[in-house]
This record gives sequence, structure tokens and C-alpha cells, in this order.
Amino acid sequence: MINAMLKKAAMIAIIVSAASAVSATDLMGGGASLPGVAYVGDNFANTTPPSRLSTNIALSAGFGYMQTTPNMDSIFGIFEQNNPNHTVSYCQTGTSLGKQILLGGSGRSAYDDCRDYGASSAGFSGLVALPDFASASAPLSADDIVSFQNGNQMERTNLVQVPALGVFLTLPINIQDDWGYPISYVDLTTEDVCAIFDGNARVWTDVGVPSSDQIQVVYRSDGSGATFAFTQFLAAYCNSGLIPTFTTEELYSDAVSLSIYGGRELGAAGDMGVINTVKNTVGAIGYAGYPSVAAEPGLAYALVDGHDPANGGFINVDSNDILIDQVLGGVDDRTGLPLSTWLETSLGDGCLAMVDPEVQLQQVYPIVAFINLLTYTDNNSDPAAIQALFNEVTAGSSSLPEGYARVPSIVVANIIDNCIN
Repeated sequence: MINAMLKKAAMIAIIVSAASAVSATDLMGGGASLPGVAYVGDNFANTTPPSRLSTNIALSAGFGYMQTTPNMDSIFGIFEQNNPNHTVSYCQTGTSLGKQILLGGSGRSAYDDCRDYGASSAGFSGLVALPDFASASAPLSADDIVSFQNGNQMERTNLVQVPALGVFLTLPINIQDDWGYPISYVDLTTEDVCAIFDGNARVWTDVGVPSSDQIQVVYRSDGSGATFAFTQFLAAYCNSGLIPTFTTEELYSDAVSLSIYGGRELGAAGDMGVINTVKNTVGAIGYAGYPSVAAEPGLAYALVDGHDPANGGFINVDSNDILIDQVLGGVDDRTGLPLSTWLETSLGDGCLAMVDPEVQLQQVYPIVAFINLLTYTDNNSDPAAIQALFNEVTAGSSSLPEGYARVPSIVVANIIDNCIN
């Protein structure tokens, strides 16, 4: 009841202000946590619990939950400075929930509370049920398209998806030697990573790290593009035999049987959930966006085959690597790797683009995710404002935190200009 009153008060404030700023638009979105540091900066990491909702308007994360504002030098902060009549609110729900809210998945609404990292998110804390945009660190799938057809297609006609950013994933660690001192430098081979995450390595000495700590595997418990990218890496390099140990999935418990860890696994939601769990668990290793890990003072991470995401090189995407009118179509039963499939004719209007998933495995630093922006083709509340926001993310002049790279493409620019109405 209290939260509903706060939202109504916020709506009244917006209506009142509309008289003096008729063209003002408050863009409301959410989804992936991987782009959080690029989109809104690191203010959200400085609250306890960390904030999922970053906003400059009178939205509420929910009664008793923490929220914050975007940093001025973040992408959304720069957008607001360049477009003073517009604001952007973003809730870090995780990729899978963010997509379902935009698509109109059963029972999903942007109106529900964003909350914070002390609880599971329910929505974007929006003033209306349909968001202006969402962000996903895994591309749309054929199942997602069915959710849209059964959900918001009648109101919004078709979908827009453009790849926006690449980001390095890293493996945060909390290891102590046998005298209780922290071990800050660990260089794992790909084979070591496989042994840790397939359950064969149980203590750190099993992979050559001088610690008798038991290995605690921290995984994303929510549907996540970070999990999609990481399990694709595991499927590419760790599977053997006729039945793959790992399949590429957004939900880690779908990607691998958790029973292989014998109780040494810990689930956590969002990048910040994984990071905080690793920080508080001796012997832990997880996976999270390098920018989020780098923003956490004193948190160590493992190199992979000598590669450090702090010096990971460029994230390279060729124009031929961008697939138009294709979506994810499940996984290969033999390899566990993702497959793509063509859209049916009614949705194949050139407005959906994704980076070929194979490109995630072709970078110098070996674990990479691509972040997509999503919206609708028709009946958007302010198409020009959404176009300006998408252009700022994909081709803006703002500097990016270390570990991110834009995905420049004429194809992406054309989709933004021509498909958002």
C-alpha cells in the first residue's frame, strides 16, 4: 500500500511538471546487470545492500529497499546531460527477467518493485506495465519470441534488438593460504577452470594453488547473460564424451547438474550478488563482469591462460558477425553450444540483430559477453528519445569503464533510426 502511494505521488509529480516540460520523457528500463557500471556507474555498489534501481526521478525501488542515482559520467548520466528534457531509470533485474518484462511473459510487469540486491527483483518499479526498453546479455531466443507473441505483440507489433556493448567476464576469488593470508595472484589454465566447474577439483591444491581451502563454486541463481556466456565457454572447452557436461543456458542449474559439486555450490543473484558471496566465502570462485569486480576494492580475480581482463585487448566484431532476423534456437545436443535459427516471416522485418554467438569465443581474452538493447517497433511512448538513448549507448562519445567496448556497426545505426516508431 505504501509503495503504491509513492508511485501515485511520483506520477502526479510527473503530470504537474509536464506543463513546463511538455516534451520531457522519463525512459524506464531494466534487465542485465553486466552493463550496470557502464550504464549507471558504480553508485549502486555503495549502498547496503547494493541498489538494483538507479533513477533521477521519483520512482521507488519498493518500501524499505535501497536505490540510487546514475553517476554523472556514466552513459545514462551523459545522455541526461545531452538531453536535458529526458531521464533514464534502470533496474538490474538480470537478463532473463528483463526480457520477460519487455516481452510480456506470464505475470511479468514493469510496474512491480525493482527492490535491491537484498531480495529478488519483481519488476522495474515503473509507473506503467510496459517498459520503454530492456537490456539483455544474451540474445533473444525462439522461446522469447513465443513469449512476445503471447504477450505484448498486440500492443507493440514487433521487436527491436541491437548489440550494443561487449564486456569481459572474470573469475573473482577469495582464497587464503594455509597461514590465513589472502592469495591475490592466481593464473588458471583452461583445464583448471574446467576441473573447478565440472566438480573434479575439490580443493585449491588440485589446480596448483597453494591452499587447502575447499573450492566453493558461486553461480548466478537468476537467469543471466553472464551465465549464457560463461557456460558457452565451458561447453566449448570442457565437454568430452557423448553427453556434454555443460550446455549453454541463461540459468546455471539448466546448464549443468549442481549435484557434481557435492554441496560446495552457492547461488547468488546478479553480478553484485556473486561478488558479495565470493567476498564473504573463503575458498570461493565465481564469474562476473570484470568492470563490477574491478569496482570492488580488494577483490582478487583469476587470470585465464595468462590473460588478464584488465589488459584483454580489443573486443572485435566484424560486420559479417552480426546476424539479422535470427534468434537463438536451442543448443546442439552433441556439443552443448548454442544454435541460431531464422525468424518466421511475420517477425523478420530486419529489426532484430545479434552478434553470432561464436564470436564470444574468438576474442583474445577468452570469456566475453555481448549486451543487447531491446525495445518495440511500434507505439513507443517517445521514439525519438529511445533512439537518442540507443545511439548514446552504441555510438556515444562517453568514455567506458575498463572491460567494456562498443559494438560499432552501420547496421545497428540503421536499425535504431528506422525500426523504432
